[in-house]
Amino acid sequence: MMKHYFKQAIQLLKENKLLSVISILGTALAICMIMVIVILYIVNTAGFKPEVNRGRSYYFNSVMSEGKEDGRRISYGNIGLPFIHECCYPLKSAELVTAVIRDDWSKQSAASMDGRNSYNSRIIETDPAFWKFFDFDFIGGAPFTQANFESGIREAVLSESVARVLFGSEQAVGKDIKLDFTVFRVCGVVKDISRFAKKAYADIWIPYTATPAYNTSWNEGIGGLFNCYVMLKEGCSRNDLKRDVDERVRLYNSKLSDCRAKIFDQPNSQVEEWMFDSNSGLEMTVAKVYLRYAIILFVLLLVPALNLSGITLSRMRKRIAELGVRRAFGATKGNIIGQVLMENLVLTLIGGLLGFCLSFVAMWLLRDWLLVTSLGEAGLSMSMLNGYVFLAALFFCLVMNLMSAGIPAWRVSRVNITKSING
Repeated sequence: MMKHYFKQAIQLLKENKLLSVISILGTALAICMIMVIVILYIVNTAGFKPEVNRGRSYYFNSVMSEGKEDGRRISYGNIGLPFIHECCYPLKSAELVTAVIRDDWSKQSAASMDGRNSYNSRIIETDPAFWKFFDFDFIGGAPFTQANFESGIREAVLSESVARVLFGSEQAVGKDIKLDFTVFRVCGVVKDISRFAKKAYADIWIPYTATPAYNTSWNEGIGGLFNCYVMLKEGCSRNDLKRDVDERVRLYNSKLSDCRAKIFDQPNSQVEEWMFDSNSGLEMTVAKVYLRYAIILFVLLLVPALNLSGITLSRMRKRIAELGVRRAFGATKGNIIGQVLMENLVLTLIGGLLGFCLSFVAMWLLRDWLLVTSLGEAGLSMSMLNGYVFLAALFFCLVMNLMSAGIPAWRVSRVNITKSING
């Protein structure tokens, strides 16, 4: 039966090529627009190397300090290392905690020792836990060790692009480089990563103890230069983490003489980091943003579905006599509805497959707009596009089929048998 419906759908394609092209293109363009949204959502929220633990990752980006007595002298910015040592590193609900100094808007010059080759690099200053938090692929060497970190030894991990520019190949372990005229020894080289991995992305990674600025803090250690990433421990919930953090902040504030710290609703999840500006607070809830996207997707499906529904109904009217004969030979209304849905599903799947392919073409053509992050233009890699992308495309095809063919199939199935046969 399924094979018969498939052959009949192909025959319908050949009989009216114009309507078939309109049906397929209408479906394809709708699926294309929806898939662009889905792809952008997945690459910004789903886990891929090196940010494989996005589902358990939470982020502290800023802290507010104010006068303990009067609530004045408000200061808002990055986090101080004393605050991180007291409130973040000891968290019982966290499996890993890493502190980083990162600047998405400026670069430092990295140069070979002879000064002939240089690379304007984004640099992250961090700790050894960073390399457990993120899953980098090392081409050579290894990250800096805990002992070297605590000793403040100047070591650096390079991306393969930096290594090739400075040394002509990825074989850079053990060689020296200059970062703004300070010498660092290369301890490891990693594969380049996507700019969509904004929390881990850099060209060079160094221990923050190797630079004197890491001890810079103000307002009794509340403010400073750091961001902090927390990986939730297995078996713990976000509420557990929030209670743990709030209690530590309360204890920390009790030790201060003149200021107090506020972290508001932090830490933020990966989805919140993508949806909201981390420095402006959560003006909308995640649920409201999801609702907004659901409405957009529904409209993108509804408009072409209504057009395709009209086309499908006009086709069905031409086949009323044929369907009436089937009813006369014992076909039920369910059989008729199933036939129409299955035949239309073939057209929808063809359009869906075309739309799925067009979505990648659209991402490439609109890359200067869609693929730009605060770190610059980012590219897509197949590691980001998992099976959920295909399942999303299939799901939207099924919804499109039900919306565009369901009503025509129901109306045709209700036509009186005698009227159907007489046309």
